[in-house]
Amino acid sequence: MFCGVLLLMTEVDAQRRGWGSRPSPEIGVRGGRDYDLDIWSAGGQFRLPLGRRGRLQLVPSGDVFFAEGEADWQASADVLYGTERGGGLYFGGGIGYSNRTGVQERVVNRIVGLRLSERLYLENRWTNIDGKSLFRVVVGYNLSLGKRRDSAAEIFDALAPGR
Repeated sequence: MFCGVLLLMTEVDAQRRGWGSRPSPEIGVRGGRDYDLDIWSAGGQFRLPLGRRGRLQLVPSGDVFFAEGEADWQASADVLYGTERGGGLYFGGGIGYSNRTGVQERVVNRIVGLRLSERLYLENRWTNIDGKSLFRVVVGYNLSLGKRRDSAAEIFDALAPGR
């Protein structure tokens, strides 16, 4: 039964593929809270879909952390895999460079997130730095840099009565 459902989902997805172009890149802002260091963060990211469905994404990002009297920062390059095209659960990881609490070194990120809508997401991030695993929750908002196949309303406008 499970294999049948997967086959049906693949067939439906294949039929929808012809309705538009590939998913578009996105750019966004985000803010978060590092619970281990007890500080806030703000940053941005660029999501570049890889492949035809866009479930796999390359995500370069940068964040600034607001510690007492200091502005620490981190730049990362992550790869994310989404379980659903356009929403749902996603996970991934990546590498980066950090200048936090006076320690400058390469870092490793692990990410589990949830797309709450086409543009809004909630993300849990674990960053290994200086022998510690720091936990941060991030909320962000993305804007598409082109048409996405799901948001191309004009495809259906031609079918509307009165046109």
